[in-house]
Amino acid sequence: MVLDKKQIRSDRWLKMMMRTGVPVAIVSILCLWLGQLLSSPALGSVFLVTMPIALLVGFSYNIRYIMLAVRARREAAEKSAGHE
Repeated sequence: MVLDKKQIRSDRWLKMMMRTGVPVAIVSILCLWLGQLLSSPALGSVFLVTMPIALLVGFSYNIRYIMLAVRARREAAEKSAGHE
């Protein structure tokens, strides 16, 4: 039983979470590095705001992906059980 990962990743919500989560994570990491490099507390504050958002979107993406994969696996098992 092989899952079609392209079909799972074509989910509208997964695409939306990826389009928002990746840039937020990049901004968060850049603010962390630049805040340390430039000794800027303002960039540290931006990191503290963007980091939880990036983590929340990332965890949501993973949970949604697992839910879709389990659903696809269950449907494939039902189809194969129905053919027997």
